[in-house]
Amino acid sequence: MGLPKSMDLRYLLLNIVFISVVNAMLAFGIASQDERRCSVGRIEKLMRIRCYNMDLKEVPQNMKTSVEVLDLSYNRIRKLRSGSFQRYTDIKFLMLYENMILSVEPGTFAPLTSLQEVDLSNNGLTTIPMELFSLPRLRNLYIDSNDLWQLHQDIETLERPIRAPLEYLNMANCELHDIPDLGILPNLWQLNVSTNPLTNFHIEKLANMCHLRVIDLMRTQINSCDCQQVTNHLMAIGANPKFVPVCMDSLDSSACPLPYNRTVNSETFRSCLDSVELAETRSLWLFAAGCFGGVILVLLVFWYCIHRWRKRRANRRLSQSIQNRKHFVISPRNAINNRLEDEPLHCDTASA
Repeated sequence: MGLPKSMDLRYLLLNIVFISVVNAMLAFGIASQDERRCSVGRIEKLMRIRCYNMDLKEVPQNMKTSVEVLDLSYNRIRKLRSGSFQRYTDIKFLMLYENMILSVEPGTFAPLTSLQEVDLSNNGLTTIPMELFSLPRLRNLYIDSNDLWQLHQDIETLERPIRAPLEYLNMANCELHDIPDLGILPNLWQLNVSTNPLTNFHIEKLANMCHLRVIDLMRTQINSCDCQQVTNHLMAIGANPKFVPVCMDSLDSSACPLPYNRTVNSETFRSCLDSVELAETRSLWLFAAGCFGGVILVLLVFWYCIHRWRKRRANRRLSQSIQNRKHFVISPRNAINNRLEDEPLHCDTASA
């Protein structure tokens, strides 16, 4: 028998009120973290925790410390504190885009020595946290869509060359008037500085990037000559024409020559190449040392096994010889009273 219509309406109203109260608690941060659980899973065998679009105001501190991929995008985090990631030192990929991050305390990213990629795009940052450039494994940095008006001032204190082996750098839509001088970037192959004014662009900044292959200069204000020089520079260092800038006006090389003395023939460019060769040589030596150490270890293990085998074999032979040896007893003839003093003792073979 069905419920009366008045009862159905009452249950419906109660459900609406309950859902409204829960949503209000979530909106004002009243609900506990247990009621706003992040999803846990794996991606490419890495542990991933996804706290996407959960209205978080700070980095949760009750997650698994073994997290390797952490997605905190589309939240309401305004400030990153020095202890925000102190418990999560295994993070390799960190997504913080589309938050409200305005400031980052010193030491925030220092514990993340395994970090390979960080996305801080679409926030309210005015500069790049300088400690990011000290991370030994950071390869990809997304800092686009932040008004980095303070970057030029902070970068003057940056220790160069940076330690981070950057390969991809996205600084699009950051109100930049020139490419920031981060020192020699020998591993950088792709740079996105689109949607920036770049009114003070200087071609010699590209000498720091001796392996640059792709650069995005779309929707910038660089003049035709600068664009043509960038194209010529990338072609000179072997970039694929498919990925070089598209200049609207094709200028003659005599009217807009590439300043080789400030790019491919500069001391900076040669230093960049030397650093790459040094890194490759160091890697080769480390590989050779590892192989040599491995061979020595195998030989030591082999020698130890042979030594143990020989020792066991010798012990086995000794044991068998002892078992096969006939036992001797003192002969009763030695008890004869008239035995001469110089006469040797007599031994009889023990009967089996």
